[in-house]
Formats: sequence, C-alpha cells, structure tokens
Amino acid sequence: MLTSQEIDCLGQLTNNTWGYPGGMNSKVPTAAINVSLQGDIMICTYSTIVNLMSDRNLRDQSKGFEEESVKIVAEYIKELKKGFKKKSERSLKLKETDTRDSIEIITASPFSPKRTAYYRRFTTFKVD
Repeated sequence: MLTSQEIDCLGQLTNNTWGYPGGMNSKVPTAAINVSLQGDIMICTYSTIVNLMSDRNLRDQSKGFEEESVKIVAEYIKELKKGFKKKSERSLKLKETDTRDSIEIITASPFSPKRTAYYRRFTTFKVD
C-alpha cells in the first residue's frame, strides 16, 4: 500500500494539468495518457484521434493503433517507475490486471469513406 507521500509523488508525476505543462505526456504529442488512482488500482487511459478509411476493415486498421498504444503505455509506465524511484527512493510495483480498447466514431459522412474516431486504451494495474 502506498503512503500519502508516495501518492503525492505519483500524482505529481502523472499530473499534466495546471502547473505541470506537458509532464510525461510531452513525449507523445499526438496522444494523451491520463492516470487515475482508486485505492490500490491504477488506471491508465491512452487517448488519440485517428482517421479510418472504411468501415469494412475497421479491425485491421485498429490492429496498428493497438500495437502503438501498447508500446506507448509500456514506455509511459517504464518512465513512471523510473521517476517514482527517483522521487520516493523506493520502486513502484505494478501488475497489469486488465487492458481493453475502444473506438468511438466522432465524424462520418455518407459521401466519404473516411471516418474520424477516438481510439482509447484502458490499462488497469494493481499497485503494490
């Protein structure tokens, strides 16, 4: 279980809002990673906007987005662990318990096969 000082440290590392421009998200300018902590469960939400060329091969196109998001989240967690160890002088132990993705189409036209969508990956970790 994390102490209140360690929770504060984790919050400072994952905060990308007021007073912390960019944070660790500055390494991924076309996407955002938001982190929430609920007890000993940490949820990383990766979000980006993608262009889909047709509905027929949506799953094929999403495979590329899936691979990219898994890689970016893994790199983010690696950097988070490194920053946590530097700030709190103890290692952060995370165990991935769940990961899932979703695609939400936000613009579509009957005159064009192009679709714009939100691609999101939700990765859940147990914090030790």
